[in-house]
Amino acid sequence: MSLAAILLLVAAPANVPKSAAYTALIEQDLRLATVGYRLASSNAPFCNRKSRNIGWVLHDEQQYPDRKIAASAFQFRQPVSVAAIVAGGPADKAGIQKGDGLTGVNEHIFVWNRPAQAKANSKRLESVIEQIDRELAEAGPVSLELDTLRDVRRFKLDPPAICASRFWVDVRDKKDAGADGDKVRITSGMMNYIADDAELAAVVAHELAHNILGHRNKLNAIKRGKTKATLATEIEADRLSVWLMANAGYDTTAAIRFADRYGKDQGLGFISAGTHLRWKNRAKVMRAEIDQMAQTVRVAGKLPPPLLTNK
Repeated sequence: MSLAAILLLVAAPANVPKSAAYTALIEQDLRLATVGYRLASSNAPFCNRKSRNIGWVLHDEQQYPDRKIAASAFQFRQPVSVAAIVAGGPADKAGIQKGDGLTGVNEHIFVWNRPAQAKANSKRLESVIEQIDRELAEAGPVSLELDTLRDVRRFKLDPPAICASRFWVDVRDKKDAGADGDKVRITSGMMNYIADDAELAAVVAHELAHNILGHRNKLNAIKRGKTKATLATEIEADRLSVWLMANAGYDTTAAIRFADRYGKDQGLGFISAGTHLRWKNRAKVMRAEIDQMAQTVRVAGKLPPPLLTNK
């Protein structure tokens, strides 16, 4: 499940209507959600920590600085509605559509209010997502009540468990990405810089690898030598990323292509000295893993990543 991150910082250029800026950011969020879902679902057999993902993007009237413009750009059948659907995901297969408004999940009924326009925020949306995540954490089907184009309908979904992570676009011009153990964050600046979905998969796979390997918790537990430990986690994330890409059907050479282009533009790669390899060495690490994949026997159609299976 992805958070459509259109918050206080949305500022369209003077010659671009705000409604176009809003829809462009939702398109980015769907693109990220789609790539993230594909990576997380394709590598589910190798992840110890899993969650169930509906495969949609939700948004809330309250998150937009100008609610009237948001209403002209999107269909809100309820204050919290479906902004986009991941093609082939559980929501898509169930027949849920963009614009459907959320009214309940299982026995929990959402009671919405439409206060006068206040400062934009995503607190209510986060609360809704957390409620749905709690319901998904329980075994068995989840019943979603949605206000659709025709009427209020109940949809019963039983999404498969996939690698646990949420994916969201951080609306900032800086070319950046990160992972906090639960979420993968890609800035809109980075989204605009990335050349294609294969390069996006390379960036997302690197951050997803951090979450799969539990790097945030490991680093938080270290009191001394954190720079060296951070470098080790970055190398592991580069190593695992290309395996995740391969299992999701992405061209792994896109990771090399991106590292080369981004490295030449930015110098060190993903930022500070000592915690990351220089881009040429990052490319060498990933090439070595790609060479190893060529000698690896697939199991049930998947390439078992050594970092996740050789323990």
